[in-house]
Amino acid sequence: MKRTYNLLIIIFAVVLISSCTEKIDINLDETYDRLIVEGNITTDTMVQSIYLSKTSSYFSNESSHKIEGAKISVTDNFGNETAFTEVESGKYSSPNNFFGIVGRNYKLKIELDKEISGDKYFESSSEIMAVNKIDSIGVYFNPAIGRNGYWLVQLYATDPAGIENFYMFNVINNGILMTDTLDKVSFTDDRLFDGNFTHGIGVAFFENNEEDQPFKVGDTVVLQMAGLNKNQFVYLNEVIQATSFQNPMFGGPPANVKGNISNGAFGYFGAYSTTYSSIILTEKNIEYGK
Repeated sequence: MKRTYNLLIIIFAVVLISSCTEKIDINLDETYDRLIVEGNITTDTMVQSIYLSKTSSYFSNESSHKIEGAKISVTDNFGNETAFTEVESGKYSSPNNFFGIVGRNYKLKIELDKEISGDKYFESSSEIMAVNKIDSIGVYFNPAIGRNGYWLVQLYATDPAGIENFYMFNVINNGILMTDTLDKVSFTDDRLFDGNFTHGIGVAFFENNEEDQPFKVGDTVVLQMAGLNKNQFVYLNEVIQATSFQNPMFGGPPANVKGNISNGAFGYFGAYSTTYSSIILTEKNIEYGK
């Protein structure tokens, strides 16, 4: 009798669950395209580039479509205008002699050859903040943390006192950019060391790999420190949060990260200053933990 009772409960539960199941068709709008803008003006004396593309359909397996035939110019607050030339599909570059200057505000203007969702004209602006020079850098290895240990690039520099400063760090080893994706780039403000010397604070972390170590004796390691404005710092951190692991796992997708391009375009037009320091690794200048 007890087995029959339990069986009836199971059958009732299955019927109840089945009766509550309903097929829902979600109609996703695949016709609303958006312009995507990515590019920075920096103080590096190198060609500056702006990239234009267009969003693709939600279910499309294709990458974003490159935007060709646009007219792009960048003008500073002194009225100096620089035209960008299309050098390949979706990529627009400045003349060789153009670079950003600290303290200037740069305004981006884009005129598309064809409208995207009813718009042909897009604008943005960004200011270049100053950044102090790096005094020196160091490299530290700790074998006790993680599976095979980790490497740390250390910063020795003085932060200006009394003002908010926002930093971005990139690492180049033997001419190869190690921070080649946004999740590897480091960002920080100066709340913990405002107006102070950093004394070797860690600004870039790399897991050790026994077969192919990130650093070894003889390597030339270069640290780039960039001074960001606050809006760009906030945007980049929001992008990292939106694209990182979400907890709870099924909590739903985050909202679109708001950039600084007009007329609803995605992406960001940034401007920042840079400073560099390098070190050639030897047995004596690599610091080892225990």
